[in-house]
Amino acid sequence: MDAHREFLCLKLICKWNLTGGQTTGTPIAVLVPNTDQRGNDYSEMSLAYRPSHADATYDFKYGVRSVQGGGRSSARETIGRVAAGAVAKKILELKAGTEVLAYVSQVHKEVLPDGVVDHDTLTQAKIESNIVRCPDPVYAEKMIAAIDDVRTKGDSVGGVVTCIVRNVPRGLGSPVFDKLEAELAKALMSLPATKGFEIGSGFAGTLITGSEHNDEFYMDERGDIRTRTNRSGGIQGGISNGEMIKLRLAFKPTSTITVCC
Repeated sequence: MDAHREFLCLKLICKWNLTGGQTTGTPIAVLVPNTDQRGNDYSEMSLAYRPSHADATYDFKYGVRSVQGGGRSSARETIGRVAAGAVAKKILELKAGTEVLAYVSQVHKEVLPDGVVDHDTLTQAKIESNIVRCPDPVYAEKMIAAIDDVRTKGDSVGGVVTCIVRNVPRGLGSPVFDKLEAELAKALMSLPATKGFEIGSGFAGTLITGSEHNDEFYMDERGDIRTRTNRSGGIQGGISNGEMIKLRLAFKPTSTITVCC
């Protein structure tokens, strides 16, 4: 969603010991060299803080900052999370049958309506079928057009990512300080440019009554206790209840733009 594009030439190098296509238990190392550094592009940062970036706050806290590229405040640092997350997703699916999927559900004013995406049948292939990673092709084109419109003007827009987790074991999370949604919020809100987090009904839940919001329990054909609705987003009292976890994460417009404020 960035109107200003800095091209990074990244090569993923995985180093691990494999036997018959399986890991042997030794640590997995992932090296991602950036072979297209452009340090001179940041020369003006030594003279002034960039609006809405972390330049000023890092300087306030540490008395020093990374002029070339923003250091740990740069979104580049998320490559390590992506690499580790790919391994974690594989383990979760292999050991527990748990699937984690995320897709773009809003870009600026282009909002994917509720119900358009079937979360029970959603696949990674559908998400990766276009560059904006929206599983609905019609809205994907609208989102791409919205991005291109502001990009050509040197500006940027924000958006929303929806994440679902299927086949979640019951009992994850602990009361009080280690509630599951609190842990998820902390992890996701640590991503650069995040400004909002909601789970289940989220802020929209404030617009309905308790009788409308409550998820009624029932026993399915296998004798398992389920809920008929999932406004809780798969978590109640900070503990997973076995239903699908549903959350949304808001990202602000990218701060690096070429248009004058």
